[in-house]
Amino acid sequence: MDKPKISIIIPIYNVEKYLSRCMDSILNQTLKDIEIIMVDDESPDKCPSMCDEYARQDSRVKVIHKKNGGLGFARNSGLEIASGEFVSFVDSDDYVALNMYETLYSQAKKSKLDTLFCVYQNVENNITKKNKETKIGNIEIFDTSQKIQNFLLDMIGTEPNYSVDRKYEMSTCCAIYSRNTIENNNIRFCSEKQFISEDIIFHIDYLQKVSKIGLLPEAFYYYCHNISVSSLTKTFREDRFERYIILYKEICVRYPFGGVTNRAQRLLIGYTRSLVFMLSDYEITFQKKTEILKKICYDTIWDEINNEYDYSRLPFYQKLVLYLILKKQIYPLLFLSSLKNIF
Repeated sequence: MDKPKISIIIPIYNVEKYLSRCMDSILNQTLKDIEIIMVDDESPDKCPSMCDEYARQDSRVKVIHKKNGGLGFARNSGLEIASGEFVSFVDSDDYVALNMYETLYSQAKKSKLDTLFCVYQNVENNITKKNKETKIGNIEIFDTSQKIQNFLLDMIGTEPNYSVDRKYEMSTCCAIYSRNTIENNNIRFCSEKQFISEDIIFHIDYLQKVSKIGLLPEAFYYYCHNISVSSLTKTFREDRFERYIILYKEICVRYPFGGVTNRAQRLLIGYTRSLVFMLSDYEITFQKKTEILKKICYDTIWDEINNEYDYSRLPFYQKLVLYLILKKQIYPLLFLSSLKNIF
């Protein structure tokens, strides 16, 4: 039997409520020659039996049941058995457009690409929201080592004067990847327990090994914000800022070319600003929010950024938040957090 055109790897954990929506969008793809790998990461709900039922109903579906290890390692389990020409990843609480894989595959083959990226749409309460990222227009091709490096740098973080923190989103769910490149170079995901963004680490490793990639500025992937306000107190992680710093340092070490430090600093600045605004969403006390902001503002990482990063070129509100962090202005930061919808 010929190998499928695309292997679609779906890590699954505690998504009983959303799994049918995700699978309906994949099983009904206009591209039929696909392999669907459902990785049950020891899900505690009905997902394991749902996976087995999908495999009984459709011969394209393969199921892996494994010990819980997190998203990155679940994707790796899928890669171990994938047989497609390309591989792609879908989070099981999201869904995709029905023509996503036919479009990406045909365009990738036409342009002889190792990878083709697309963009995504945010979905909140079943309402699709316009993506604020920069629109590029026609398909853009990156066919030299320098162009691919620049693409990766803009995925990590932009120059200070750019309006958003990243020009290109780092999610691995918005692309198809050459499986030969992944296997020949033994590229795998790290654990999100080790690095808060396993996707950017994967891209740093992967994009060093390709010769031609493309970006199609059309939204085929639907990223769903499924966490209810009532559950926010359960999902808040007090170590989030420390993990941002770990990721920042790892990017600086792992990226093999020059010019990455300021880009990684822009990433850290953006993540931290988002964390400041995020505080207003959580049902935690004023005192606790104050403690969190003090821990952030008094970290020595800001001495390094203050000395190296030209934050005067940032857009106004981004510059304002960073200035308040550098000056350790806790209460003005709390006030800005309460006004986050304006920003």
